[in-house]
Amino acid sequence: MISIFIFLYNSKIIYSNDFNKNINNLKTPEEELATKYCDAINKNIFNGLNKEESLKYEYYFSSLKKPSRKDHKLFLKDFKLKVMKNCSYKLTEVDIKEFTNFIKKFLH
Repeated sequence: MISIFIFLYNSKIIYSNDFNKNINNLKTPEEELATKYCDAINKNIFNGLNKEESLKYEYYFSSLKKPSRKDHKLFLKDFKLKVMKNCSYKLTEVDIKEFTNFIKKFLH
């Protein structure tokens, strides 16, 4: 009886810790997008591919989960802040225009 109680008690603690780790590892779509963007910048993935919008869109947005909110301006603002935080890069006007279109398409 005591061993069953100990087993159940330990099982709950392990579940609880794993659950907390998973919650902490959850990223918002804006964070995931910023991570991908910073990675692409650092690896020069899209250098010379300025006209390949469909390729860029697929790369950036194909695996993102859709957020519950549909405000593209707020999404863009959060994305820009996450980019600054992750890789200290400020989006250019061309980047902002391109990602505004991408985000609108993604949210609708």
